[in-house]
Amino acid sequence: MAWEKVLRNVSEIEVSLNILNTLIGKDDVSYRLKGLIRQYPQIVSTIPILIAVRDKNIKIASEYGGIEYVFSKKKYYTDEEIDKIVFFADRCGFLKIVEDKSVKNLVDYIIGVEVGLDTNARKNRSGIAMENLVEVYVKSICVKHGFKYLKQATVDKIKMKFNKSVSTDNADRHFDFVVYTGEKLYLIETNYYSGAGSKLKSVAGEFSNLFSVVKNDDVGFIWVTDGKGWLTAKRPLLEAFNIVDYIININMINNGLLEEILSERL
Repeated sequence: MAWEKVLRNVSEIEVSLNILNTLIGKDDVSYRLKGLIRQYPQIVSTIPILIAVRDKNIKIASEYGGIEYVFSKKKYYTDEEIDKIVFFADRCGFLKIVEDKSVKNLVDYIIGVEVGLDTNARKNRSGIAMENLVEVYVKSICVKHGFKYLKQATVDKIKMKFNKSVSTDNADRHFDFVVYTGEKLYLIETNYYSGAGSKLKSVAGEFSNLFSVVKNDDVGFIWVTDGKGWLTAKRPLLEAFNIVDYIININMINNGLLEEILSERL
C-alpha cells in the first residue's frame, strides 16, 4: 500500500473536506450545502471523490437520457449550477450520510476511499457501475408499469417475495435483478468487460448454460453485457446469441428494448 500517495491525495483536499464536515448531523443539508458552495466554491471539485470517482466530469444515465455534471474548479457558480450540484449530491447519497451521521469525519472517510481506489478493490468497480446503471432503467420501467423487482435475489428470496419457484445452476447464485410483471418473472444478469481475456469465452458459456436451466413459460432470462472486451470474443458471444433469448447492451436499453421485453411488446 502506497500510504504516502494516499495521505498526499487527502492532504490536497483536507481544507475542503473540513468545510464539508460542518454539514454532518445538521438539518436541511441541501440548503446548507448551497450556502457553502457560494462561500467556498473550491469544495465543489471535492465532491466526485466522495463517491470514489477521480474524474471531474461525470455522466449519469437517467430515464430522461444522459446528464453530465461538471466539478471543475471555478471561482463562482451560478444558482442554476449550484442547484444541479446539490441535486447530484443528494441523489448519490452523500447528503443522507452526512445528515444521519453515518460518517463522523470526511477526512477519515476519504482516507478509506483512497485506500480502496489504490488497491485491487478497484478491479470490480466496472461491474458494480454496470449494475447501478442498469438499475436506473429497471427501476424506471417498474415504476412506469407497476412491476416489482429485487436486487441480488436468491432462489429463496424470490420464492418468499413472489411465491415463484426458480431453477438454478448453483444453489448460491444471486441474480442481479429479478423483475415480476404480475404474470412472469424475468431474471437479469449484468456484467461489463473493458478488456480482452480468456474469461469472456467461459462467461458466454456460463450464461448460455444458465439460460437453459432457468428458462420456462413463467420465467424469462435477460443478459445485459457491454464493453470493448467483447470485440475480442465475438465468436463465443455469437454462440450465446444463438442460445439465449435476450442478450442486450446499454445502448439497446436506452433505445427502449428492455422495456419492450419486460412489457412483452416484442
